[in-house]
Amino acid sequence: MLKLNAHSKIKSLIADEAGTVSLEYGLIASLVAVSLITGSSSLGNNLATSFVATADAILANGETEPPPAAERPYQ
Repeated sequence: MLKLNAHSKIKSLIADEAGTVSLEYGLIASLVAVSLITGSSSLGNNLATSFVATADAILANGETEPPPAAERPYQ
């Protein structure tokens, strides 16, 4: 069995790049996931605000509640 001294062991550990690529891909995947979660959350909040504003505008003409489903022409 070949015995390596401490200096050559450290040199071989520094030169070894086996886990570096997978670590970089993991970091990129986590950044993409965080950005997707943030974007979808923001989109959901904006969409909810838009629906509430639309409902308020529809109900602003004095009606207290929307018409029943049988009277809705778009269904």
